[in-house]
Amino acid sequence: MDAETAIRLAVKSGKTVFGAKRTLHLLRTGSPRVVVLAANTPPAIMNEVDMLSKARDVPIHTYRSNSWDLGQVCGRPHMVAAMAVLDPGDADIAALTGAGKK
Repeated sequence: MDAETAIRLAVKSGKTVFGAKRTLHLLRTGSPRVVVLAANTPPAIMNEVDMLSKARDVPIHTYRSNSWDLGQVCGRPHMVAAMAVLDPGDADIAALTGAGKK
C-alpha cells in the first residue's frame, strides 16, 4: 500500500485530526500514531513537530507534495499542512511510518 492510499484509508476508516495547531496540541498532550506533514509546511511548524515527535517517539511522514494536494488526498476542500493519525482504521500504517522498508 502506498502512502497516498494509506492516508485516504486512514481518513475514511480511522480517526484523524487536521491542522498544525491541533496536531501540535495532540503531540503535547496525547500520542498520535503518526504525523503527516506536507512538503511545504512552514519551517517553524516543521521544527516544532519534529522536536515534539522525537520526545514522544511518534513517526513523521512528509507527504511528497504541497498542502493543497494533501488536502485533496484527505478529501478536504482546503489546504492541509499537518495532520495526525490517532487510529489508522483499515490503513496500513507501515506505509506511513516506513516500517518494513529495506
